[in-house]
Amino acid sequence: MRPGARTDIGPPPRFITSEPRLGFGAWAVGGEGWGAPDDEGPRRAAVERAVERGITFFDTAPSYGHGGSETLLGAAIKPFRERVAIATKVGPLDDPRKSLEASLRRLASDYVDLLQLHEALERWEWQLEQLYELQEKGKALAIGLCNATHLQISRALEIAPVVTYQGPYNLFDRDIEQRALPLCRERGLGFLAYRPLASGLLAGKYTAPPEFAAADHRRGIYWFKGAEFERRRLVIEGLRPIAQRLDMPLARLALAWVLAQPGVSIVLAGARNREQVDQNFAATRRLTPDTLSAIDAVVAEAFRPARPTPQLKELAGSWAARERFIVERLDGATSAETIAAEWTDRGDKPMIAAQVKVFVDQLLEQGLAEV
Repeated sequence: MRPGARTDIGPPPRFITSEPRLGFGAWAVGGEGWGAPDDEGPRRAAVERAVERGITFFDTAPSYGHGGSETLLGAAIKPFRERVAIATKVGPLDDPRKSLEASLRRLASDYVDLLQLHEALERWEWQLEQLYELQEKGKALAIGLCNATHLQISRALEIAPVVTYQGPYNLFDRDIEQRALPLCRERGLGFLAYRPLASGLLAGKYTAPPEFAAADHRRGIYWFKGAEFERRRLVIEGLRPIAQRLDMPLARLALAWVLAQPGVSIVLAGARNREQVDQNFAATRRLTPDTLSAIDAVVAEAFRPARPTPQLKELAGSWAARERFIVERLDGATSAETIAAEWTDRGDKPMIAAQVKVFVDQLLEQGLAEV
């Protein structure tokens, strides 16, 4: 174990509080990857409006707009720097020291409050050690990990004083509930939830699969097309009466759901203009247990697990190990998230629920599985 590895050190109080709260996810203000290119003015105004509304945590990365997000964020919050926390990242293929130095220049700051490894790929353990050295030099007040398996999170805690984990989480995408979020609760890690609105889908404005521009990253996301889009559309229609009864916009209901989940520390919502900030960052009431149960019931009805046909069991005997593993667990009761987590437990190449869903949809289309 590396000297200084985290054992029972609590998250820094500067940006992790006892109650979950909203933070600003700054990918969309980077100027690329979200819709048609637009002027910087509205995007900078979104950051300034977030500060006005009391948001004190801003999460960015060098890859957001090829540095554009960090540059805009640094300029917009410069007058408020000591009142807010900035989190940025180091890419999985980047040299940590060079990456952070470039980020600090763009952010016009001497330090960041949280420095995170963006993804745990090849050499990730070495990179994490480098992040720790940057923390020791005062360039980062704390370090964290993003987009890793629960096995990697556990290993990270043996290497460096990691205090946060960041992963995707919304009422559709719940891989985190299987292993990582319980581990964060057990070990005292702050959990940062990104994509709480499923890349804008939970704003409720898409009634048909949208056609995004070629440069829009959402063009390649599987839930904006096919059977998965239809399932999510049905959920959204089922959530509208709940939101109306509570007099809440659908997006705010979705954010409130994530905020209500045990172990969540910060929910990173994005915005590209002042109007979106006012919609997403308005005061969100605490949802009652009955409301949370009603939301979960709507989701469960649309995402019923599949079961195999006799023909599928016969065919799968000659398939690759991952496909056989999935087929063996299609019993009409086991969720895609559970199947993916059980495969990942093995320590091989990890699996996520999205991969299970895409594969099962292919089986359904071929008549080899049924719901």
